[in-house]
Amino acid sequence: MKFTRFHKIYLIVVLLFILTIGIYDVRYKMTNQQDAGSSESSGSQVVSSSSQSAVVSSSESAEESSDDASASSSASEVEEMLALAETITTPVAVNATTDQAAADMATYSADYADDIQTYTVAEIADSVATTLGLTQEEALNQLLADLPTDVDLTATQYQMVNKLNPLLTEPTMTFAYAGSGKPYNAEIEPAYTALIDAAAQAGYTLAVISAHRTIAYQAQNIQNGYNSYLGQGYSEAEALELTNSYYAPAEASEHSTGLAFDLLGTEWTSVGGSLDDGYASQPSAQWLADNAQDYGFILRYPEGKDQITGYLFEPWHYRYVGVEAAQYIHQYDLTLEEFYALVNFSDALSQ
Repeated sequence: MKFTRFHKIYLIVVLLFILTIGIYDVRYKMTNQQDAGSSESSGSQVVSSSSQSAVVSSSESAEESSDDASASSSASEVEEMLALAETITTPVAVNATTDQAAADMATYSADYADDIQTYTVAEIADSVATTLGLTQEEALNQLLADLPTDVDLTATQYQMVNKLNPLLTEPTMTFAYAGSGKPYNAEIEPAYTALIDAAAQAGYTLAVISAHRTIAYQAQNIQNGYNSYLGQGYSEAEALELTNSYYAPAEASEHSTGLAFDLLGTEWTSVGGSLDDGYASQPSAQWLADNAQDYGFILRYPEGKDQITGYLFEPWHYRYVGVEAAQYIHQYDLTLEEFYALVNFSDALSQ
């Protein structure tokens, strides 16, 4: 057979066609392999991403659970604090050393049930909350945060004496003497001297009308007061009510501790002023109300607190409790009874 020029060209075209088909087939296979590899890689990334999402989700879930537990614990602690605040009150019979003595004090105090009441820490917090524009919880937290630490309520300066906490026996002490010759507890001589000197520097001379009194002296003082009211024209019932309001029962007078003073400025006594609430308007009384706490003294019977203290407002009666306690009591417009309750509350929370 003779190959013509046509046959040669035809053979070349066929060979080129076959070669082209082969090259295409090879490229097609390589492309499929790359796509498969890419798909596997993508799948791996998806799996990896899913795993990471699962880990993150698990971590977030754990954190949320922890936050929920913390919030639940915090809410529980607040509930416990508020519940405890409903149970702790201003002090009763703290001077009793036996059950019988406590029972005797209860009998004694029953005669003054209309004069003095116990108040819970919750009620104290409510009063502070109203004044400061806080919630009860916020007031409690603030009162606790500012409360002096390591307060020993058995220390002499904190001795509680009122109609719910009468004395069992006559307190014993060493005496110091005011310029007027009135005796008081020598333990507080530096504080008393500092107060009197500071008043003098401010332009006020303070006269000590009364300081320490024995139980027997107070009993006679009460009788004298009662007779005085009768002499002013009051009925027996009225005289008795006034006497109970302004004169502490013999066993329930703070003056027996030697820590209390009846103080009047001479600008008041020089015009015939005496121990009455009119003294509150005098400059020396206002100075005392603003500054006594810096020397460790508190206005013991503030206005509007008679149901807590058992006595009407006495702008002349100051009692030593120490600087830290006095400044705290003054800051929150408290009484010694309320301070006592808050210290007991703080102690109970820490147990």
